[in-house]
Amino acid sequence: MTHWLLPVLGLVLMFMGRRLFWLFVGVAGFAAGLQAAPMLFGPQPFWVLWVVGFACGVIGALLSLIFQKMSIVVGGFLAGVTLALHVLPVATANAVMLISFAFGIGGAVALYMFFDWVLIFFSAMIGASLIVDSIGGYLPWTVLSYVLLVAFGVAVQVRWMQARRAMTR
Repeated sequence: MTHWLLPVLGLVLMFMGRRLFWLFVGVAGFAAGLQAAPMLFGPQPFWVLWVVGFACGVIGALLSLIFQKMSIVVGGFLAGVTLALHVLPVATANAVMLISFAFGIGGAVALYMFFDWVLIFFSAMIGASLIVDSIGGYLPWTVLSYVLLVAFGVAVQVRWMQARRAMTR
């Protein structure tokens, strides 16, 4: 199931993150929970990590539907933490937590202040990371494919946003 679920979620988020905000918050919560669980609970079986990630994702998605203004801040925070955990090299647990918290605060502020553009960028980044992580591979290939996927996801979402705004004028 994991072989196709993460790339599919990544593709949907990469192209539809701005349109499906609740999904963005849910997937960001899932990814943050999945990446943070080993740091919080130590080595665990794979299914435990998925349960923690799934619970974080469901809570995030439900909160985004009920408390829309608050979910912007929470979604930005989760996206910042997810991106920090994805790009940080292995470091001490205290350093990772501190840097992740700082990225989370930055993500929350950025998403609250510049909603459309930051949501497009964050959703493309998290979607691309889910795709690249699920495929795996060698470092030069993964970095290049990640950058290309982010650029493509941003381009598609910006184009759709501009087309929608042109139709409403």
